[in-house]
Amino acid sequence: MKAKTQQGDPHPTEPGFRVVVFDMDGVVTRTADLHAAAWKELFDAYLRERERRGEPGFRPFDLEGDYLAQVDGKPRYEGVRAFLASRGLTLPAGDPADGEGEETVYGLGRRKDALFEERLRAQGARAYGATVALIEALRARGVPTALITSSRHGREVLEAAGVIGLFDVILDGVDAANLGLKGKPDADVFLEAAKRLGAEPGQGIVVEDAVAGVEAGRRGGFGLVVGVDRGGNSEALASRGADVVVADLGELTVETLAARFRERAKARAPEAAPALAARAWQVEQEGFDPAREHGMESLFTVGNGYLGVRGTLDMPLPGSQADLFIAGIYDRKQSSLPYSELEFLTGDRSDYAYSEIVSAPFPFGLEIIVDGQRLDLAQGPWRVHRRVLDLARGALQSHYLYEDDRGRRTRVEAWRCASSADPHLLLQEVSVTCENHESLVQLDTSIHEASLALDHPHLEPVQVDAPAGLDLRAYKTRASGYTVALASRAGLGGEQQDRVIWQAGGKAGVTVRLRRYLSVYTSRDGTEPVRAAAAHVLGKRFEDFERERAAHEARWEVFWAAADIECKASPATTQALRFNVYHLRIAADHDPRVSVGARSLSGRAYEGHVFWDVEVFMLPFYLHTDPDIARHLLLYRHRTLDGARERARSLGYRGACYAWESTVTGADTTPRRIVLKTTGKEIPIYTGYEQVHVTADVAYGVWRYWQATRDDAFLRGPGAEILLETARFWASRCIRGPRHYHIRAVTGPDEYHHTVNDNAYTNWMAHFNLEKAIWVGRSLALEHPERWEALAASLALAPEEIGAWEEIARELYIPAPNDAGVIEQFEGYFDRREYRPAEAERFRPPLERLFNAEEINASQLIKQADVLMVPFLFPEAFSREVLAANYRYYEPRTDHGSSLSPSVHAALAARLGLVDDARRYWRESLWLDLSNTMGNSALGVHAACMGGTWQALVFGFLGVRFTEDGPVVDGEAPRRLLEEWGEVALTLAYRGHRYPVRVAPAEEGR
Repeated sequence: MKAKTQQGDPHPTEPGFRVVVFDMDGVVTRTADLHAAAWKELFDAYLRERERRGEPGFRPFDLEGDYLAQVDGKPRYEGVRAFLASRGLTLPAGDPADGEGEETVYGLGRRKDALFEERLRAQGARAYGATVALIEALRARGVPTALITSSRHGREVLEAAGVIGLFDVILDGVDAANLGLKGKPDADVFLEAAKRLGAEPGQGIVVEDAVAGVEAGRRGGFGLVVGVDRGGNSEALASRGADVVVADLGELTVETLAARFRERAKARAPEAAPALAARAWQVEQEGFDPAREHGMESLFTVGNGYLGVRGTLDMPLPGSQADLFIAGIYDRKQSSLPYSELEFLTGDRSDYAYSEIVSAPFPFGLEIIVDGQRLDLAQGPWRVHRRVLDLARGALQSHYLYEDDRGRRTRVEAWRCASSADPHLLLQEVSVTCENHESLVQLDTSIHEASLALDHPHLEPVQVDAPAGLDLRAYKTRASGYTVALASRAGLGGEQQDRVIWQAGGKAGVTVRLRRYLSVYTSRDGTEPVRAAAAHVLGKRFEDFERERAAHEARWEVFWAAADIECKASPATTQALRFNVYHLRIAADHDPRVSVGARSLSGRAYEGHVFWDVEVFMLPFYLHTDPDIARHLLLYRHRTLDGARERARSLGYRGACYAWESTVTGADTTPRRIVLKTTGKEIPIYTGYEQVHVTADVAYGVWRYWQATRDDAFLRGPGAEILLETARFWASRCIRGPRHYHIRAVTGPDEYHHTVNDNAYTNWMAHFNLEKAIWVGRSLALEHPERWEALAASLALAPEEIGAWEEIARELYIPAPNDAGVIEQFEGYFDRREYRPAEAERFRPPLERLFNAEEINASQLIKQADVLMVPFLFPEAFSREVLAANYRYYEPRTDHGSSLSPSVHAALAARLGLVDDARRYWRESLWLDLSNTMGNSALGVHAACMGGTWQALVFGFLGVRFTEDGPVVDGEAPRRLLEEWGEVALTLAYRGHRYPVRVAPAEEGR
């Protein structure tokens, strides 16, 4: 971002800051390339020597990734240690007197020093002209400057560049060693420079190009930290604390520095702290952008697990995705509606009556007319619009200010919620104030259903007789035959009569307030949903409206007591975490007939289908915040077990094979092809036939639930039946080879590669499934023989079957690490064409990939974590060295075309101590919907990504594991925490108890 100042200002303001501390390499002098080249020569030679001695796995030093992440800005010995650790290597420290040939940290550091000196003598040093100009401008204004560098050749470089006279204080690597000052990211050198200039850190500015230096400036409490991005490092600089990032210091002047310094000082003021804390409970939108409105509708969804209502404006606009979704209400696929992206169509699929989630009319819609003029954001004369999602109370507030060409101002305030105390109840309150005029105010509360056939094509209207003053609507789904009933009852002020349309004389400064009860019932809830909806709202009294609101808010208070998660020093991070937790809560409730669709109840993407997302990415969150919801989500899998059995039979196997995508009955609803809307090209979809790992994923969820709750009744009943029937499927799906059993022709989590053999993740999970089924069967037979006999009889499970499973589990092929420690993703993966995606190709929906699906299938490009899913789910599965090898191999080959991928990489990078990677992937995952990273949040929020983000923090950064005594935090966790978080606080449920978890960042070693 380029900052500009007014030209020709004869009286510039005082800058406000007293000193500026500059880093040398990459900021003042052009020596960063010399350092990078010296590091590369050093490590490439050292790693090749290790390979020559029989330690394979040579991978060259990366001038971008390795340099920026491991050594940039650090003292050379710290750089040696950091790089070696990133490759899973350690060396003895040795002695500071060690020569260049010693294989110690000091020896390698000495060698790097010599390599740099050679380059400096050969090539010399130059200064950046824009930096010199800025320093001269500062000094002309009386601002003293300091230079710091970890290089032992600092003064020599400055002399060569001709700029040594520009600084009042110089501290280089020799000075730091003599004074015993720690290197970056510690702030010692920066603090010493400020002290020598006679200023407090808060009065100074730090200018750095290294992530470690930016972090040091932030740790030191400097008033402003400026990051200089000389090559694609802006995101890392900003995320580590840079207040402003520029490509060159020519973008800044003394005046712009002063302005940014004042802004930063204002934001740090103590009186701002309560406001920041309050904002951590709110998600706010200012203004109105029609191009972003569908995305806003997803973000501002209110719900309670039974239903979800998108955050459409109170006065809906034409083209709004004004949808009400009710859990479990599906109908036949409508070919006009998109699948996972607006570009993807999937055809009619008329053979199944429960293919697609049904969108019902928007219940909160209003029409407000003041003095004959309709108020809306498309044509109305609005001046202010603001929406606030109150996460703490589970409610959406909207604020509008309209002003016509005569200067008459009308303010509208609206509030809505889906009651958490009564799943069928919606509450709405609207206030209209004519601020400086008197006008007739009309409010129409008719349920909005403009163009029902176009906007809600699954529904046919049903004629009903509505009681006087009540708006009562009923609809029937075209194929599945569900009845959906909506009832609305509105009251104005102290009026006793019910009406749908209200009129009131608006007096200047006097508020007209309308309150509204809405009720939603379906034929899933009883035989007479229309009567139930009408009776429900008629049984409510408007004088009890506040009590209904309080009951709703009390439930949210109880929920947050169990599920809140806070990063004490970062309100923005806390806000994003709470936003994700809010959406996970409104996506699910205590109904065993339904589960959570890929985009929850906030949008139409993936047609509301249930995937492996639930058991693998979302279930752990529910397990440790509201275990009863977790139980009901697994009961959905038990209720759909017959559908899984039918799918296994249709594929030619025994037992139960869960559908890749399912809805009501468990039948497979995965499309067989996708039609690209713009070209008409048809793309075959293999996941419905081949992505069978979902079966073991469900078994994994069953086991995780029992481990976390010790719910023996569940395990002996529904859990055992799921485990045994899924194991039976795997036993029939495995093929005997000369030495092993194999699983052939599958698609793993990485959907870019289909019809592969021995996918590592699939085989691993199948083995897990078989082992747990064997354990459950043996345990039941031993400890509960009557239950076992009844279950075996109902499943027609012969005694010899479990024995056969034991043989298969024992001999199932599980790919092992190769000599470099890398597990092959599937048979033949290593032989496919090398493909490492450019940065611009990452974090995008796989639209382009589908155009070239077979070409991508023949390459090594990966859509999302696949092999890496194993250590994500089983942290003890691999050694640190094997984990590091697989992360380093697969991470550069992954484009993260799935929202499920960043959280996995964040968790594993955190465990490995790869702070920059962990931070990057964490931020991508945490802010995916709030930032609309993938450009498709308009079709609903990414619930599995939200669950994965929670897991990345809890099981990745904190490294939580569970023992008989409850959760235990990894001893490395304090050093893994991102510095901006401060203390992390949350509560975890485990085996009937709730345990507070508090982790503060380490003071040392950061």
